[in-house]
Amino acid sequence: MQQADQVVQQAEAIFRFTEEVDRRLAEHGIAGLADLFRLYTQFRDALGRLETRELDWASSEADRLSKSLNQICTELAHLSALKASLEVQH
Repeated sequence: MQQADQVVQQAEAIFRFTEEVDRRLAEHGIAGLADLFRLYTQFRDALGRLETRELDWASSEADRLSKSLNQICTELAHLSALKASLEVQH
């Protein structure tokens, strides 16, 4: 009988834990574990439609844009410093 009580206690602990997980998920708009697994599957399927080469291309383009913007920023800083030095001389 003691072993049966122990099994019941363990089952109740697991049940309380799953209720707590569901409560925490609900705080973030997810309706329980079933909804979480559905969202995971949906995300995995959507991500699977993106080709690695497309992601690599987009990353490369973003890097190229970042370098161009940094170059422009550097040129603007030099221009601003030049303007400031010319204003001091007059």
